[in-house]
Amino acid sequence: MPVQRILHRAGNDRAVLPLSRHPAVDAIEADLWSVSGQLVAHHERPLGTLRLGISRHGFTRLLPVPLEALLEVVEDAALVLDLRAWAGDPAPDLARTLSLLDRSRLRVTCEDWRLADRVRAWLPDLDVAYSIRDERQLRAYLTGRDAGAIEPVSVVIRHTLLHTPDEVEALRLRAGDVGVWTVDDTARALELEAWGVDHITSNRLTVLNAL
Repeated sequence: MPVQRILHRAGNDRAVLPLSRHPAVDAIEADLWSVSGQLVAHHERPLGTLRLGISRHGFTRLLPVPLEALLEVVEDAALVLDLRAWAGDPAPDLARTLSLLDRSRLRVTCEDWRLADRVRAWLPDLDVAYSIRDERQLRAYLTGRDAGAIEPVSVVIRHTLLHTPDEVEALRLRAGDVGVWTVDDTARALELEAWGVDHITSNRLTVLNAL
């Protein structure tokens, strides 16, 4: 199957949502947070229930996109939700919101693997993937799979952690499905496509258009 082309963070900004209809975009990605029980998309970590976010650049005023608005606008493309946890457990809020909706075009990724497992328990038919950020997490996943302590959950991995097609194949044998992020160099994206990854996330339409 052809690689899925994902536009990074496009779901965080209403002005960018129409790019979900671009011919080079198969899916858009959004950072998803639960704030007072409402699921909203934006990049910065929310500060309590205030409409403020905090990042390495300081405080910013949030203009979140409700999940319902994302689902309404993204009609043809798939939607990748990077579910983030900052306080409490967003898994029940996600399950409640998605319980009556078509989940066939949805994927949820989680940096917190325990959160991913809770989402999988609430919605067993939902496509959920572990996010791997560093070598320690990569070793933990491979070791856990080999020991039978981790089920064959799909993974999305920082692309710089992959150096050879054999590494991609070794991960695929354990995960079944492998995605990479965030690839903003066309040559690197084409290399990873040749190595057989299933999903490539990029900030750049030029990169996605080359695949």
